[in-house]
Amino acid sequence: MRKYNYIKCLHIGLFVGALVILVGCGDPILEIEESNAYHWQKNMNEAEFEKLKEGMSYMEVVEIAGGAEEMVKKDQYRWNDEILMTKAYIVRFKDDKLVDKEVIDIEGYSTTK
Repeated sequence: MRKYNYIKCLHIGLFVGALVILVGCGDPILEIEESNAYHWQKNMNEAEFEKLKEGMSYMEVVEIAGGAEEMVKKDQYRWNDEILMTKAYIVRFKDDKLVDKEVIDIEGYSTTK
């Protein structure tokens, strides 16, 4: 009977250890996105765009936006506006540092009349 309890405790210990390792190896972007109550919150809004400063890392931008968006080109990413369907934000990086950002009109929509 003692041997059975020893093996049972060993299995439980190994299971708990494996869980700790798996939780520690999580994807930080996924964790940021899952913290949003709604899917659209991983997009960016104008206030978040204004917080972006030259020299920020990609992960800092993802944290501000609340999620990652699509890569348009190498080191260039696009976040759609989470409120307006007419614009998007382009953010460019070099060596994982923000070097340029711009607001663009989404094709098919125009903000000018």
